[in-house]
Amino acid sequence: MRKSILWQNTAMITVSFIAGVAFFQLFSLAQATKVIKILDRRLLFESTPTLVESIIPIAIFMSIVLLFATHPYFFSIAKVGIAIRTCFFGFSSVYLLAQKNELLAYGVWWFPFQFLYIVMLVVFCEYLVATHKASKKKERFSLREGGILLLFIGVIFSLEIAVISYVLK
Repeated sequence: MRKSILWQNTAMITVSFIAGVAFFQLFSLAQATKVIKILDRRLLFESTPTLVESIIPIAIFMSIVLLFATHPYFFSIAKVGIAIRTCFFGFSSVYLLAQKNELLAYGVWWFPFQFLYIVMLVVFCEYLVATHKASKKKERFSLREGGILLLFIGVIFSLEIAVISYVLK
């Protein structure tokens, strides 16, 4: 059972990333810039992003996963939210690679941290769904395991802030 969940999540991440790459091909550069300005303006390198500008893109998708993964009928929507985030990851990756001078930002900052966020969102989603199903069996919710996941996300976020300040100098 666990192997099938691993394969399903790997396939979802792969297909969504490739879909984002394909979507970029459908947009002009000006249209792609507008989409990126709406979803994550840090990619435009207009200025060093504030802490709030860095938190909002991750917090929105964490909220979607938290909201839908704990609901008994809508937990599949949490996976759709992760797929949308992964699609944007592919879309914005091509955008950064299309900007010839942004290869360092892509290799050091964007790809590793966004990939880790997506993996953590999947783990968080699977944990919440498993915890919700276990709660029907009268097993207790473990704040320790959920706290560890949130701690990992916090550490990744702190490292990202440090790398952003280095890359955007």
